[in-house]
Amino acid sequence: MLEKYLKFFKGEKAAGEKPGAAQPIAAKPARAAAPSAALNSAVPLLDDTPPVATDELIDTGHIAADKVVASVLEVQTTGQRTNAEKLRQKIIGRQPVLDRSQLIIGYELMLRSKMLPTVKEPDAALQLMQDVALIQCLSRLDIDRLLDDKLAFVAISSAMLENPLLEKLPCKGMVIVVRPHKDKLEANLARCRELKVLGYQIALDDYEAKQGLESFLPLASFVRVDVTRFNAIDLGKLVDCFLDKPGPQLVAKNVATEDDFDACYKLGFHRFEGNYFTRLRPSMPPRVDSDRVRVLELLDRVRNEENISQLEAVFKHDAVLSYKLLRYINSPVNGFSQQVRSIAHALVILGYKQLYRWLTLLLFSSGVVDPRSRALLQNALVRARMMELLGLDKLPPAEREGLFIVGIFSLLDVLLNMPMALALERLKLPDQVTAALARREGVYAPFLALAVACEEADQSGIIQYAAASGLDADEVNIAQVNALIWAEEIER
Repeated sequence: MLEKYLKFFKGEKAAGEKPGAAQPIAAKPARAAAPSAALNSAVPLLDDTPPVATDELIDTGHIAADKVVASVLEVQTTGQRTNAEKLRQKIIGRQPVLDRSQLIIGYELMLRSKMLPTVKEPDAALQLMQDVALIQCLSRLDIDRLLDDKLAFVAISSAMLENPLLEKLPCKGMVIVVRPHKDKLEANLARCRELKVLGYQIALDDYEAKQGLESFLPLASFVRVDVTRFNAIDLGKLVDCFLDKPGPQLVAKNVATEDDFDACYKLGFHRFEGNYFTRLRPSMPPRVDSDRVRVLELLDRVRNEENISQLEAVFKHDAVLSYKLLRYINSPVNGFSQQVRSIAHALVILGYKQLYRWLTLLLFSSGVVDPRSRALLQNALVRARMMELLGLDKLPPAEREGLFIVGIFSLLDVLLNMPMALALERLKLPDQVTAALARREGVYAPFLALAVACEEADQSGIIQYAAASGLDADEVNIAQVNALIWAEEIER
């Protein structure tokens, strides 16, 4: 994986890569039209050309700080015409879905906020507008490559279930999450059958046995359960209805902490939705073993650009580290005609910048490596790449390198399982990087806050920090999906 990462970084395709695999996505034209109706340029994965969108594509406009709305849930629907301006903020949030091995298998993509309480009887008209806005956003983003290896969970209302706009979404890897209406069960069931025939997967949302949805179960690939709505006894009874039987897989929704995950795992859930793996574990000791200490030491030395002989001495005292470096440098993706046998030669070939980035990734894969660390690295890569893309047209070239470093190290506290202030003591980072990581201040802070808000599906935060960064919905959505695809390409 490290080899493919640096291959991407150097702007070249990895060996064996599919044609076009490294190309960035852009918003799809809304219809066949003159060139003015398409993106003038997509967000590139490896250059500094920013996206330029037209209002004809996605009518969002720039988010002005004085027009920030906390959420589209603030829009009132009282029978009068809804203020459409408040629905112009169409920035997608996401929540990861992991399997029992704690590998990320997909994401829920949404416009609504995960930070707001669930409304038992939401306004139907408002919900439909939110659904239409979400489907339009997704259908205009070419997310097919993301769905090569991952699933996309998209939750909709029963009214949206009948809308033909739904079929604008790609079929492969798309999971339509539905909550059938109690008065329209037959019609909803028939529509779910149609969608399944078309190739979509179906998931039942907020499932409870008393809802009378047994006829939907043979069609469903997944059943999502909001674990915050049940006590332990009732949740166990619900899970027992599905265990040891063929049928849909159980997805625990709103898994916020390690304790939540442990409880749901023991009950037998198959999938887990939430960012619990990006949280500190107070009950566990710090994860600073000798391997990670050595990498942290090297990161400091490389940042200070110590001479090659000094760096070589550190590598020579660690056989495993030396092996990893030589294995990378002699990897077929680098295409060297002769094998590099010297540590010093390998360091010269890499250079300080690429060596530093390689070591940041090595930090996540040093010591005892578990699937959780791999998921954490993938999340950090998405953050780092998203921040890098968002800052292409917003920061001067000299400051852009810090965006990636802030994104990667923003999960250093979780990786080492210690407060960020203590984790940063082991690294002597530039002041601007430290300010963003330790205090959420400075030039990089809004970009980091925006990336985190998208992960948390915190709609009010997304809008606030997009405004602070001078970004519109097109730029954020395209950068986010491009970052997800980029991280997936490296993982493959």
